[in-house]
Amino acid sequence: MPGSVEKAQKKVLGHMLRKGAQTEYGKRYRFSGISGFDEYVRNVPMITYVDIEPYIERVKKGEQYLLWPSNIQNFAVSAGTTGKGKHIPLSEDRLRSDQRFMRKVILSYIKQNPNFLHFFMGSHVSLPGNIERLDPKSNVRLGEISAYLAKLSPGWLSLFQVRSPQTMIREAWTEKFDRTLEMAIKSDVRKIVAIPSWALRFFQRALEITGKKHIREIWPNLRLLICGGEALNTYRPHFNQLLEGLDMDYIENYGASESYFAFSDDLTRTDLRLIIDNGVFYEWIPNPKEHKDNLQGQKTVPTWQVEKGVPYSLVVTSNSGLFRYMINDVIEFTDLEQPRIQVVGRVSEIFDRFGEAVESHEAQSALEATAEQTGDSFSVFVMGGLIDPDIGAPRHYWFIQWVDEPRNTEEFARILDANLRKINRHYHNRRESMGIHPPVLLNLTKDAMFHWRDKHQALHAQTKMPRILDEEEKIADMITFCRDAEPDLEKKSGG
Repeated sequence: MPGSVEKAQKKVLGHMLRKGAQTEYGKRYRFSGISGFDEYVRNVPMITYVDIEPYIERVKKGEQYLLWPSNIQNFAVSAGTTGKGKHIPLSEDRLRSDQRFMRKVILSYIKQNPNFLHFFMGSHVSLPGNIERLDPKSNVRLGEISAYLAKLSPGWLSLFQVRSPQTMIREAWTEKFDRTLEMAIKSDVRKIVAIPSWALRFFQRALEITGKKHIREIWPNLRLLICGGEALNTYRPHFNQLLEGLDMDYIENYGASESYFAFSDDLTRTDLRLIIDNGVFYEWIPNPKEHKDNLQGQKTVPTWQVEKGVPYSLVVTSNSGLFRYMINDVIEFTDLEQPRIQVVGRVSEIFDRFGEAVESHEAQSALEATAEQTGDSFSVFVMGGLIDPDIGAPRHYWFIQWVDEPRNTEEFARILDANLRKINRHYHNRRESMGIHPPVLLNLTKDAMFHWRDKHQALHAQTKMPRILDEEEKIADMITFCRDAEPDLEKKSGG
């Protein structure tokens, strides 16, 4: 790997340490005496949100210079599927880094598309999140990072938006979605910015409302979809079907409430360019699934020492005031010269109710292999397991949103079962002993999905559909919603 990566990352780390040395946290760990990466990892512990939550709560109450040397009143709320969420400090330095990141995305696209002026002859749609005050008397604001970026977007850009971002960040999600769609249907939309699941819903609802069969009949000049928050490749088959006949470009951003890390700078590739000079220093824990119960005790490597094809979990130091903060994603490098990555799963997305320890990326691999073998295709899936009351034994349930539904669902389930047994030894052993019975496939219709989300998730711009369900109530509700939707589907298809 060329020295430019090492040089850029060491420069970022030096800046972080100089700034952090002015804070209570930096003084605690003597940042001012740290001279390089090796000393940094020896003296400063890896942390999770729980470790710094007391600092964050103090900042929210008005104390400053605890994690970052600035007056922080804005916090990004992570879009976790459970719990109250995490409140990540948003310093002015962090927000400027986010703005630079987005400029990189747009400039990269312009370089690849000489006809970019085409987009400024029509309308743009964005679906940002919300920003709210912590309480009526407080100046502390909580919101999704997409809302802060929308608030900071240049005023001239609002001229092209179907609706003003400044208005949308104050609206409830359902109201925002419905009003934006209503106006978009009447507009010449050419670009859409949203997480994939909401973009998919946007297209589906547009077809339902207009009665059209193809998106190209509604928005014939639509050319660009910018996504983040969820894996774009999961949704590509469905997008390709809905957007058939349109010359579409897709840009994927990889980031989190903690920062933005990478984006698709090459429209011909599905991996992402890692940004190494924009306020984030990266460390990598090799083979995290082998150490998932003790990740904080593992050694890390810097970006200039990573290897291709090795799974890593991510640790970041950023100008959000996070120092050696653990991110839950599992990542592999596809290129080391100009670092490129792909996100292959999450450390904690694992189903282990019956001793099978199936990780989300293993479930994804088994499902993709099966679809390739049978010639079928899917967009979204969720997997969970319960004790089947009819047989009194554990069973996995796969909730799948199909692009091309299998002609023989039972055969698909049999092949899926066999593929997962090849991938996961624990699952194979339990299937071999009938400790887990054969899997059941259920059709995850859009109605079933949104009934479930309405009950179990707070719907925001960054809300993600989990791939693994581990709570019995949520799994049972998913089964009910999917089975309740089946008669409606039969009526629609004339069955």
